[in-house]
Amino acid sequence: MKLMIKKSDLLNTPCDKYDNLPDGKFDAIEEIANRGNHIGHVSWLITNCKLAQTPKMLAYFKSLNPLAYNVYLLILYCKFAQTPKMLVYYRSLKPSVENVQSLITNYKFAQTTKMLKYFKSLNPLAEDVGSLIKNCEFTQTIEMLEYYKSRKPSAEDVSWLIKSCEFARTAEMLEYYKSLNPLAEDVRWLITSCKFTQTAEILEYYKSRKPSVEDVSWLINRCKFTQTIEMLKYYKSLNPSVKDVYWLIRHCKFAQIIEMLEYFKSLKPPIKEIHWLISHYKFTSKRRHNETNDKKE
Repeated sequence: MKLMIKKSDLLNTPCDKYDNLPDGKFDAIEEIANRGNHIGHVSWLITNCKLAQTPKMLAYFKSLNPLAYNVYLLILYCKFAQTPKMLVYYRSLKPSVENVQSLITNYKFAQTTKMLKYFKSLNPLAEDVGSLIKNCEFTQTIEMLEYYKSRKPSAEDVSWLIKSCEFARTAEMLEYYKSLNPLAEDVRWLITSCKFTQTAEILEYYKSRKPSVEDVSWLINRCKFTQTIEMLKYYKSLNPSVKDVYWLIRHCKFAQIIEMLEYFKSLKPPIKEIHWLISHYKFTSKRRHNETNDKKE
């Protein structure tokens, strides 16, 4: 096999290994062979040289026993290799689930019913299916969501998908999420990171999961949606310790109100902690907080 080319026939500059290419015509195959006959170099040549985009060169490429990943890269970056025959050859090399998922995501030619069927035949994990749905609009269908559920995703998987993919933000998916009995901390994470779930209904569901004092404190501190007088009342109902209340007041500006300071005092903390809080924070009244919220609305 020979392929006579000049440097000017290359669309891009080869790597440093090829700095000493002849100025005139040279046999590209021989030059690659002299440098170890690396399959990746042959793939690069086909991608970057029109003269190398022939059935003979593809046959030569295959003769080097490429891995599925090598074929994946060639298909991804070289339009000449984007053919149904190459996809068949690619599948024959038993690519990994992650590799097939990436190909479908990044390459429209691979976004076919046939390739999706092949992806499923590899028994992907729920997280692989979730990643495909998130990153590939072609797979954002009701059928794929049902297939995703059939892969038995964890509550954490589903919360990630709802947060990351607008297509998955539906009432049905939220009900499915609840059916998995997520931990309070997972529901808290979803409320904090996904505006779609910031509803009174989900907040009540969160409470039903029996969150810890620390969990509720973290939620109030990090999520403006939960910064309400009602949530502070709920927080108190959990009987937080002196240390817990001290932490919330210090870290959450919303909790720096006179009512919370009075509540903190009622827990009989050390006097020095009360003095420290008063000297470092400006406490406002409950009424002022309500007026501020009204203005925002």
